[in-house]
Amino acid sequence: METVVSIQGLTKVYRSLGASRGVLALDDLNLEINQGEMFAIVGPNGSGKTTTLKILTGLLFPTAGTATIFGRRVSDIEVKRRIGFMPEAPYFYDHLTGNELLHYYASLFGIPKRAREERIDELLTLVGMQERRAMPLRQYSRGMLQRIGLAQALINDPELLILDEPTSGLDPIGAYQIRGLISEMRQRGKTVLLCSHLLNEVEAICDRVGVLHRGSLLAVGRVDELLPEGDATRIVASGVTEAALEKIREVVRAEGGEVREVGGERGTLEDFFIEKVRGGQQEQEQED
Repeated sequence: METVVSIQGLTKVYRSLGASRGVLALDDLNLEINQGEMFAIVGPNGSGKTTTLKILTGLLFPTAGTATIFGRRVSDIEVKRRIGFMPEAPYFYDHLTGNELLHYYASLFGIPKRAREERIDELLTLVGMQERRAMPLRQYSRGMLQRIGLAQALINDPELLILDEPTSGLDPIGAYQIRGLISEMRQRGKTVLLCSHLLNEVEAICDRVGVLHRGSLLAVGRVDELLPEGDATRIVASGVTEAALEKIREVVRAEGGEVREVGGERGTLEDFFIEKVRGGQQEQEQED
């Protein structure tokens, strides 16, 4: 499998004038990300997640070590043509409309005007912003800015998508939709690298995870490898009577085990919230 991102001995020290010592943001980081993989770097604030992404996108220079993308140095202009980046809090020229913003970024990549129109229509539909395309960005909500930010990151149809806290500050509906869009990118064959401190969403959508703390990589691996199996066995069944439950308890006890808990299966609060909001939206549309 082709290695898309290779990080070797990456170290970053932030220094300021007059300070005798710098701040160590990355400490000898080694990491590889493969083609078609959805990889997450997780860690608390200040662990070096954003610093890593900024080095990969050429916004920062490392103190030591190397980073390559598609086998080329991150400073290579050809690398820039093949990646898309969405920062944690994207800031755009707020006098532009969503449509104008995407035209601007498409022109930077040299996309011909006719192809540009088709690409922008496709992306606005993908991120659910067709109806807001003529609205100035200053009137966008945080969720709308995240959506249009994702659209601009995809404008060049990148092979590698780099996302910094893509659902930060979003309400549950917005976060759910952004996660769905990110998962769709993987289904389209793109490699996705994202940073997040929201472990539940990482567990739901990512193939592998790297745990970063104070600039050091504490662990890396597949989600199912990093999460150890407990000593309890979970059985999901329907239509079980009380008599059947008692027989199950007897069998478990006979084998030296213990039934610790019996209860009905319950959905998540997120599922409940999204279902209720969608229902309310449908009722409102019917009334209108």
